[in-house]
This record gives sequence, structure tokens and C-alpha cells, in this order.
Amino acid sequence: MTQTDLLIIGQGMAGTLLSYELMRKGISVFVMDKKNENNTSLVASAVIHPLVGKNWTVAKDAEHIIPIALETYKSIGEFLDADLVRQKSILIFYKDKLAATNFKQQKANGHPYLEVACAYQEAHWNAPLGVGEVSPVYTVDAQNLLDKWRAYLQTRNAYVEDVFQFEDLKIVNDKVQYKDIVADKIVFCEGAIGRYNPYFSALSFTHNRGDALLLSVPQLSSEHIYHKDFRLVPHRNNLFWCGSNYIWEYDSLAPNIEWRTHIEKELRTWLKLPFEIVNHWVAERPTTAGQQSYLLQNQEHKNVYFFNGLGTRGFSAGPSLAKEMSSFINK
Repeated sequence: MTQTDLLIIGQGMAGTLLSYELMRKGISVFVMDKKNENNTSLVASAVIHPLVGKNWTVAKDAEHIIPIALETYKSIGEFLDADLVRQKSILIFYKDKLAATNFKQQKANGHPYLEVACAYQEAHWNAPLGVGEVSPVYTVDAQNLLDKWRAYLQTRNAYVEDVFQFEDLKIVNDKVQYKDIVADKIVFCEGAIGRYNPYFSALSFTHNRGDALLLSVPQLSSEHIYHKDFRLVPHRNNLFWCGSNYIWEYDSLAPNIEWRTHIEKELRTWLKLPFEIVNHWVAERPTTAGQQSYLLQNQEHKNVYFFNGLGTRGFSAGPSLAKEMSSFINK
């Protein structure tokens, strides 16, 4: 029989960050997850940045969440002996005159993160309207983080790879039991399948799917993120993440070949360098009403919690939300 303070279901970014925060407080955790190539955390671009929306608006909480994110990833990286965060800038290739005008107006109004002119390698790009810059931003090596944190949990006998089955969960008084695991509390960090969770079935919760490509562009500098109608983000092993799209009605997670063909065509117009598609990823994204994250406690069973819906800014806001959730669980 395994005894633990917290049983965490899911080891995406939510489950990873939450388990890290709890263990920093001396609370024992046991994590259950089923590795999935369609894991949203692995398919995401994994960028920390202070802006939201299409008009380069500074997020109202940027001054709070960005320092927490950087401190958290640095701390985890030192603990795991892993280089997880790299500072970058985003080169903005104006798609039309209106976009260029809006960007320059934002800078003229005192925007702290924008530069309207920047150096770039003209031989590598078609940029007839010029290039602006957003700085600083950061990339997170999400795959390395998830893999190394899983390995660490395994060394502590605090991880099992398995599909969670609700019919095997028993809640008796102040304890939860799942097969041979007994815990004081359980936290669901399941990602997109959280919409099927019977303990939180009343939530306004939907989903969409997104495609992303992994590219090899040997001559392209990894010092920057490149943005036009889509992004090229430096990935591990000198590759680039390219994406993404949003599809709300679908019946499978098969790669969208039409989208891939469109992106290839656009890339050959925008990028002058040769490239090769190495992989085509697809993932389901959990989507909540108003893009609000869920940090919840079941009203009937006070030892059942739900941590989900980190959203498109999950790598920026996730660490501060995990701190908040860890305090909520242990109040």
C-alpha cells in the first residue's frame, strides 16, 4: 500500500508545476499519468511573454507573473540540473500596412516591450514592410522539464504510468483510495479530458485541437522567435516549432494536411532558407469560459480538487497559479 499526502492525476505542466510546489513545502505527492504524444504541454510553443492579444497589449498581471515564472523555472532547472529557460526576442514581420502602423503607434504611446526597427538578416526573409521587435521574452524547454521531472518522481517511487479509472476511486471520510494508493487529497490536472470529470461536471468546459510542425532550418538563428501570421519558435536540438491553428469541430486527432500544405506555402513565401518538416504534432487543448483557469475544490468531497485550464499563457502564468493552488490545497 502506498501512502501519500496528495495524489495528482496528470503530469502535464499543471501537474508538474503543482507537484513541484507541494514538494517544496515538504508535502508528499504521488503522480499518475499516461504518456501521450498528443499532450498539450508538449505540443505548445512554450513561450513566456508579457503580451496578450493581437495588438501587443501588455497583460495586466505581467509584472507579477513573469518574475515568478522565471524564478520557478530557474529553481526547477537547478534542482534537475537542466537548462530550461532561454531569453529571446520576437521579430515581428508586419503582414500589412495596418499592422505596421498599429505596432509603431503602440511604441509611440510608450509601450515598454516594443522596438519599431531592428536588425535582421535580410538575405533570410521576405519583409517588404519591415520588422519590429518584442523583447524580452523567454522559451521553456517543456519536453526536457516534463521528462526530467517524471524521472525524478520515479526515483522517489512517486510516479506510475497508468490510465486513471474513476470507478476505482473510493472516497471515505477524510481519505481517498485508488487501488493500492491511499492519500489525504486528490487533485485532477488532466488537461483536455478534464471536461469528463464527474466531480466537476458542471463546469463550462470545452476543447479544441491544434496542429504544430517541427522544422529543421539549419541556417536560421535560434536567438529569436519569428512571427507573421504564425510563429517559428526555437525548439530543442536546433529545431523550430511552427504553428499553430485552432479547430473547434473535429472527430479525430489526425494531422490536418490542408493546414500543413498552407503553412509550407506561406513559409516558402516568407522564408528564403531551405527547411524540412521533421514532425507534425496534434493536440487537444482544454478551453474554459472566458479563458479562466480552474483552481477548484469539490463542494461535497472537500479533499477532491481540480487544477486545469492554464490556457494559451500557461507557461507564463502556470507557475504563479501553481503557487496559488498549492496554498489553496493546504489552507
